Amino acid sequence: MNQEPSPVEIIFNSFLQNMSREGARRKTKQSLEALPGIDDALDELERVHEQEVLTRTKLTEVGTARKKDLRELGWYSGVAADGVWSALRERMANGGLSGALDSIDRSTEEIVASLAEPRVDDDNRLGLVIGNVQSGKTANYSAVIAKALDSGYKFVLVLSGVHNNLRRQTQVRLDTDLGVLDDPQAWYRLTDSEGDFGDAHSGNASSIVVNHRRILAVVKKNSHRLRKVLEFLQSLDTATKRDTPFLVIDDESDQATPDASAKIGDEPTAINLLMRQIWSEVRNGTYVGYTATPFANVFMDPNVPEGSLPELYPRDFIHVMPTPANYFGAERIFGLQDVADEERVSELPDVIRPIAKDEVRELVPSGKNAEGFQPTVTNSLGEAIRWFIVACAVRRIRGQQKKHSTMLIHTTPRTDPHFATRDAVEQYLDPLRKASLNGDVARFKEVFEDEINRAASLYDGDGAAPTWPRVSDEIPNVLRYLRTVVDNGREEDSERLSYSHEPQTVIVIGGSTLSRGLTLEGLFVSYFTRTSNTYDTLLQMGRWFGYRGGYEDLQRIWVSPRLDEDYRFLASVEADLRSEIARMTQAGMTPADIGVRVRLHPGRLQVTSSAKQKHALQAEVDFEGYRLQTTQFDFSESAPALDNVRSTESLLRRLQPFRSEATPTLFEDVPLEELEEFFREFKVHENNQDVFSDAIKWSSEKLSDKRWNVVVPSEGKGNDGLEVAGTKVGSIRRAPIEKGPDDLRESETINIRALMSAKDVILDLRLQGNLPEGKTLAQMNNDAQYNWRKHRDGGNGRGLLVLYPISRFSASNSAGRMPMNSALEIIDPALVEPGLPPIVGMAVVAPFDSENRLESKGSKIAVRPIFDDAEDIDEPFAVDTERDYRGDA
Repeated sequence: MNQEPSPVEIIFNSFLQNMSREGARRKTKQSLEALPGIDDALDELERVHEQEVLTRTKLTEVGTARKKDLRELGWYSGVAADGVWSALRERMANGGLSGALDSIDRSTEEIVASLAEPRVDDDNRLGLVIGNVQSGKTANYSAVIAKALDSGYKFVLVLSGVHNNLRRQTQVRLDTDLGVLDDPQAWYRLTDSEGDFGDAHSGNASSIVVNHRRILAVVKKNSHRLRKVLEFLQSLDTATKRDTPFLVIDDESDQATPDASAKIGDEPTAINLLMRQIWSEVRNGTYVGYTATPFANVFMDPNVPEGSLPELYPRDFIHVMPTPANYFGAERIFGLQDVADEERVSELPDVIRPIAKDEVRELVPSGKNAEGFQPTVTNSLGEAIRWFIVACAVRRIRGQQKKHSTMLIHTTPRTDPHFATRDAVEQYLDPLRKASLNGDVARFKEVFEDEINRAASLYDGDGAAPTWPRVSDEIPNVLRYLRTVVDNGREEDSERLSYSHEPQTVIVIGGSTLSRGLTLEGLFVSYFTRTSNTYDTLLQMGRWFGYRGGYEDLQRIWVSPRLDEDYRFLASVEADLRSEIARMTQAGMTPADIGVRVRLHPGRLQVTSSAKQKHALQAEVDFEGYRLQTTQFDFSESAPALDNVRSTESLLRRLQPFRSEATPTLFEDVPLEELEEFFREFKVHENNQDVFSDAIKWSSEKLSDKRWNVVVPSEGKGNDGLEVAGTKVGSIRRAPIEKGPDDLRESETINIRALMSAKDVILDLRLQGNLPEGKTLAQMNNDAQYNWRKHRDGGNGRGLLVLYPISRFSASNSAGRMPMNSALEIIDPALVEPGLPPIVGMAVVAPFDSENRLESKGSKIAVRPIFDDAEDIDEPFAVDTERDYRGDA
């Protein structure tokens, strides 16, 4: 049974509504100084509070927030049962987020515990929350806002991207989530769904803030709008600033917020400068950036000179939102770049479809002038459109006709071709619509039969299997309601994409406005020919990532050549980034203590574009324990592959003195100098050459005395094997990714995607029988393997070289693969002549500094993030149609 609060607790809590805990204690003591035992009573309140904080902290995920803040000086002990969060929680429980509610609750507990304590002067903090693309970031920060308001925060400023439609969408969402319209007396809105931040408020800013319980503004990251926000904050009197806890939520925080000036010392770009000026006005509060692509944020300059405007580097905490099991992201759709296991590859859903290179030319304008370009509906685009219509019919059969259904066509960021593509799509649909009026839907039957069961295992519902007679009956209804719209800055607002009315069945064509933040409701078919050389742009363009409850099996993604490989690599980048932050967490460090490393692509992709590399800053990157593998093989000439076989067999002969007595294919404790000639001779694909060279150079310079183990896997059964000291070792299977004949002839390159199997990181230790006591191989995940490789009782930091003989006749049952001999024969029939040796691939795990002797482990490279205001080419301020919002009465 709960005890009634004591008089001391009642008075203390009343003061706590308007000041910090320290201030409330002081005022309570002044008010009750004559009460015997007042100090003991206040000490008991603090002891109970501390225990509540400790208990709550143990239940949260505890990211990179300072442990001192959470455990010693923690202020957050949960929220009341009748506040903003409880109402939001009930809405989520009764809506589409019911399954994710517990995850959202746990995740936001940690974030709110990391915020600055309300009403503590000069306590302001900077943090970052990393989500997945289309993964529910808005739901997460809605919950953070709700809990922060319940805990004493008062002023909420949400910065919502750089486009009008995203700002409007966010305003409507928050008005609903936070119950703003349900309880207007408790809120003062500085913006609404139609009006962004204007100049109507500055004259009475202090009065607005003092006399209202909660203040909300949702503002586009536009120089004009941010200047109005700055003027409003500057007009607040000092006491009001001091007593008003501010929460700044920066949605898509890697866009526009980071400085994009040409070089260090230049005037910052306009939006960055305004954001920093706005933050400098905050006496008490927290800035939290939200993004799925945090590269620009973690590469901000953390070392701003004293007296300068503060930078928005997330110095205090980084939190990674958990990835729910029903989320379809890059890893689940495309797989990891470095997974070779057949069983893992076969788990990938069969939802990716290729677009032929010659079709891309018909859809994407070349050169700078796109005016007059006339795209056509190619075979694959027609197939994608017909499948979308079929899939919409399936959704109607499943009772989902009241839900939005969207197809995305994203071919170019240029706006003129969007309208031409819309016209081409409408011309394609017109005869289909007319035929359907007479019950003729025969054009759809082939795509139905080809596609309907290819991802059927993903369906989580209990509906009956769709049959052609039932689907064909619904196709005319889909065509009747189907719209084709363009969403870009040149389209009239009334014609742009909107989900605010009746359920939409829509094909949307666009570019940059669809690449950031904007949620495409019910998106399950994407046709995508646009590419990019940068991590963040590629990930943000993946609007198909997200949740597909009830229609998981219907999603399909058509992509142009190489994009699927790029997304596989980015899946591994995201996995690495989460591991980096987890390591930081385990070490009890904050981003202010240590930078976050981002894996570099061995070939074409960069963290930012080449034009932005001139803004490089320094942040430590090293090759310790770095895993490298040859996954691409150039057959423009046949000699390099044969030379690699000779170099490999020559190395194995030289290594006889190091051969294991127990295992003939293992060579132990090899000095690096014995391997250097081989590393110089072995021909690696040009995309990988630099990173291999750098890793070996790093090993030679930093850990030259570390010994290496060399292994030839002996599990292979192919006839075209390697000679290892008089013993023939059979070749292994690694079938290449399927490509069209034209692509193979043009590139003369095969790509096996991954060479190493999941347990090969400790292949040498497995052969030695050296596993951690009480552990089986099946119990060791990726991190455990690396830790054992570094551990003194395990690999003691040894480097590892694995030499793989790959059969020229490798085959696979996995979708998206083709027989090796078929690919080679297309490139050159001479590559599969009888008697040829296998293709040799190699994998390297660089050594570890297991004794912690190195002060500096690597070269230093990072990138100053860039955003140019001119990048928002679709919405210059001159054509901004939003009115200045005049505020609530």
